[in-house]
Amino acid sequence: MNEETKLLIHRYGAFTVIVLTIFFLLAIFTIISRNTWKTKLRESVVTVLTSKYDTLYEVGDYVPIKTPATVSAAIFSIVNSETGVNGNAVLIRLTGISGPTVAVFTYFDGDEVGSFAGYAANTHFLSEDGGLDYNASETQLNYCAKQIPLLISKGN
Repeated sequence: MNEETKLLIHRYGAFTVIVLTIFFLLAIFTIISRNTWKTKLRESVVTVLTSKYDTLYEVGDYVPIKTPATVSAAIFSIVNSETGVNGNAVLIRLTGISGPTVAVFTYFDGDEVGSFAGYAANTHFLSEDGGLDYNASETQLNYCAKQIPLLISKGN
């Protein structure tokens, strides 16, 4: 091997080590932050459901989803405190006229579609009359509500 080849191997080797180190650090930080992410999402669900339904629902644990939709959706178990019926709160990321937002839906077994509860980040903009809110169209909300049974079936 001549000197040029050795120099190239050292440079590419150093570059590869740096790139792999960055990927490793990103993976570690992602794994560490998962629990915080789930906790903050759960707090958002509690806030929305409390704002809309008062203390009707108790929010439980995160339900893992076995589908690529996990980057745009999350599921938490809920219990209706009056009837004791178990259900799910589903968070789905939407893009509305104001930019991206997270819509929260409730879903109980036997329902054909989910029920829109509000926006996770903007609870002070909840619609009182069930009409359109400023963020997403009724068509988007209806489409998401119809997709919830399929999403729930992919849950653990």
